[in-house]
Amino acid sequence: MKTQIQKIIGLLTISSLLFVSCETVDFGDENLNPNRISTANTGALITSAMRNIPGIVSSVNPLLLSQQVSEITYNEDSCYETIQWDFDSFYTGPLMDLQTVINLNNSENAADYSSSGSIGMQKGVAHLLRVYMLQAMTNMWGAMPYSEALQGVDNLKPAFDDQSAIYAGMMAEIDAALSFLDGGGLSGDFMFNGDAAKWRQFGNTMKMVMALRMADVDPGTAQAKFKEAVAGGVLGSNADNIHYPYTTSDDNDNPWQDRFQSREDFATSDVMVDHLFANSDPRLAKYAEPVVSATGDTSKIDYVEYGGNTYAGMPYGVLNPGILQTRISFLPDAVIYDGTAAGGMLYSYAQVCFSYAEAHLRGWTGLAGDAQTWYELGIAASHAQWGVATADAVAYLGTIAPVSMETMATEKWVALYMQGHEAWSEWRRLDYPVLTRATDALTGTGIPVRYGYGARTASANKANHDAAVAKISGYSQDSKVWWDTK
Repeated sequence: MKTQIQKIIGLLTISSLLFVSCETVDFGDENLNPNRISTANTGALITSAMRNIPGIVSSVNPLLLSQQVSEITYNEDSCYETIQWDFDSFYTGPLMDLQTVINLNNSENAADYSSSGSIGMQKGVAHLLRVYMLQAMTNMWGAMPYSEALQGVDNLKPAFDDQSAIYAGMMAEIDAALSFLDGGGLSGDFMFNGDAAKWRQFGNTMKMVMALRMADVDPGTAQAKFKEAVAGGVLGSNADNIHYPYTTSDDNDNPWQDRFQSREDFATSDVMVDHLFANSDPRLAKYAEPVVSATGDTSKIDYVEYGGNTYAGMPYGVLNPGILQTRISFLPDAVIYDGTAAGGMLYSYAQVCFSYAEAHLRGWTGLAGDAQTWYELGIAASHAQWGVATADAVAYLGTIAPVSMETMATEKWVALYMQGHEAWSEWRRLDYPVLTRATDALTGTGIPVRYGYGARTASANKANHDAAVAKISGYSQDSKVWWDTK
């Protein structure tokens, strides 16, 4: 037992040195007796892992790739300058924390960690959070370490698993996690306060979304897993929406607020603004702020009038546009000046509704409702989520085209505003709306559809990295991930 604890403490020390986060958590001073073996605080490890979710739900680059947001001054990312990204910090940070929780609760001394909650709740939540992070990662990079990952000093150079195998493993993890959740309490859980029912709903909703990602490459498994998720219970209303619990205090505020404190460099894109305006969509007034001064060069800026205000989306993917911040529409105040209920959505009821609609369009049987009903419910849920007046939402619903894969996917893209990872993944998979690559694209031949592996990975785990790269077109962001077939 002493050897095991010492190894775990050593791994956690390495993790803390290697992992760099935008914000840190202070758990207070711990006076340790150097002559006594310390017991890891699994509740604190769960807290620490959760604190890394903002790096997924409020990240910038996927929003730029889905063309919902544009940069104003420093436009290199929206022009695809960076094609290599490192994923090491996920493994050395939150994923190692979660794996430690799982390992300790699988050990013969699991009872030593009961102060953080039941074994079932600790393992179940740790596995669900692990899958949430891993699915976001594999959707970005494709093949990556999975089956041999997180073994610490026992395996410092894990093999890269194909994405198909990772998805199969993650589905099995979700099923196992759901079976573990026993309602026996959980400390350190500031998302759901140890509520097993909410964690089941989270797990099943994640399973539903992941099932649809597989729909074009493994339709049989996708349909079966989708139905299992529905039977287990997914989000049922906007009241169930899963938003990261940001606060207004600096130690846990929305990263968007911090970004705007340092520079005003992000605006709603002209792609999004022009789409909303062309369709008289009342979400325009919720997704973008009115311009401060509509005096810019109209050859560069497309000003539109809506609801008595002037809006202008920032031209997407243009290097050195020479446009002042006052002349375009910033992101909504609800994101950059508060952010406690916007800009950090994990999964929404609108997303669930569109998922049902797609399942019906695919001919999957045994599901409630029909495609048109769920399509309209998804639109209505999105309007309500963003505070659109009921009368305006009803009026908009009276103008929409009938449901089809294209209209559903386009409305889903609109509804996933500020959910960058989900919006980028769904656009890659469904190919709607039709988007055009950046005007001044610096790399690639199209809009990036994957991340290239970072230089650190290429050097530290060269043989396995090279084997993974050999299966795709090198570092090219034009090489599609497994589930992206069209």
